Amino acid sequence: MGQGIDNPGYLAFVDALLDGRLKLGQTLKQEEFCAILGISLSPFRETTTLLEAEGLVTVRRRIGLTIFYPDVKFVGNTFQLRGILEREGLAKFARSVGPSWLAKARADHDAIIAHVETVRDPAVYREPVRQLEWAFHNSFIAAFENQQIAVIYERLHQKMFLLRLVNLESVGPANTVQSMREHLAVIDALERRDAQAAVAALDHHLQGVLHRVLTT
Repeated sequence: MGQGIDNPGYLAFVDALLDGRLKLGQTLKQEEFCAILGISLSPFRETTTLLEAEGLVTVRRRIGLTIFYPDVKFVGNTFQLRGILEREGLAKFARSVGPSWLAKARADHDAIIAHVETVRDPAVYREPVRQLEWAFHNSFIAAFENQQIAVIYERLHQKMFLLRLVNLESVGPANTVQSMREHLAVIDALERRDAQAAVAALDHHLQGVLHRVLTT
């Protein structure tokens, strides 16, 4: 089995949180955890070792496994690291972004906004939104051309998505559309070749997401 976040057990853990079979802060026995994820004892050990290293679970003998529940400090620290990486990456990306990326990004965002407003069901639009968010934000990280940063950010992005489970309203239709419109403000600035405005729009977006996670 893989030892990174492409580990099948890790991916099954994330999917189980997203679809509600597992809950943030939940404590359960090894057997229950294996049954929910559909894994046996050997993959369980590999998976929980990885999840513990990522701070996503705590395993205690004779008690079981407890899934993390992020407090305000954890959320704030995660957003702070994300902001540091994305702002610097976006500043680099703004110097080289081409018209084809801009055209595709705008078309993809217009399409996802229409999709969310039509279906209005997070279970239906969650994965397309997740994929678009990854493609959009990871473009800035790719500008570093640094594999170590890429690995750190991939793990961070996964945690960011799970943090939204703290407040399910934060991923409701209205908030999702608002988030996509904030992406479009970044795209607008990139089209004008205004790197400073793009970074400011990104900051506004990240603050908006943080606010929606903590207060919506």
